[in-house]
Amino acid sequence: MSDLVPRPTTTRASDADRDRVLKLLSDATSDGRLSVEEHHDLMTQTLHARTIGELEVITTDLSPHEEPSPEVHVVAPPASRRGLLAIFGARTRKGGWQVPTEFRATAIFGAIELDFRDAQFDAPEVLCVANSVFGAIEITIPDWVRVIDEGAAIFGAREEAGPSNGTPTVTLHLRGMSAFGAVEVKRKAPKLKRGNGPELAEPTER
Repeated sequence: MSDLVPRPTTTRASDADRDRVLKLLSDATSDGRLSVEEHHDLMTQTLHARTIGELEVITTDLSPHEEPSPEVHVVAPPASRRGLLAIFGARTRKGGWQVPTEFRATAIFGAIELDFRDAQFDAPEVLCVANSVFGAIEITIPDWVRVIDEGAAIFGAREEAGPSNGTPTVTLHLRGMSAFGAVEVKRKAPKLKRGNGPELAEPTER
């Protein structure tokens, strides 16, 4: 695994090591290098892998093998690229969160909720790779966000929101794959915040 710091193959694998392999398997399935059945089998092997060597066997034919030097370290992704991963669990992003120009949402036997109604976008064009494998990804957008879904569904579902009633200022490009899972886009108005209404006059004494 070229993205890991060199370690003996007998070293115990961490959750972060398994997450990197799961993302690689998801990418390979999205671009057609793995079938849905192969992805399911390899995903199961990954979740049960105990050592770095077992993980290397799973990814040996998915990426070119590189011999990293001892000075190689894990490089953190750029601040404009982030991701959410839910495996047998749930992840949520809502409220005034910062939306990067590119990010990934992967739900494997889990659920992810993305609410963009009060979010701040880094750019007017945003890319989200939404992969759902036996899971669900729910996306909520306001009228000023337009969604273009370019993803695929294999024994799964991808539901788009209705047309906008306003003028969109942000375009959200959706890619990825739904395999025995679902990606649903809903359009809702932002929630009304308390304290923004008119003040009530004090009652007068009679």
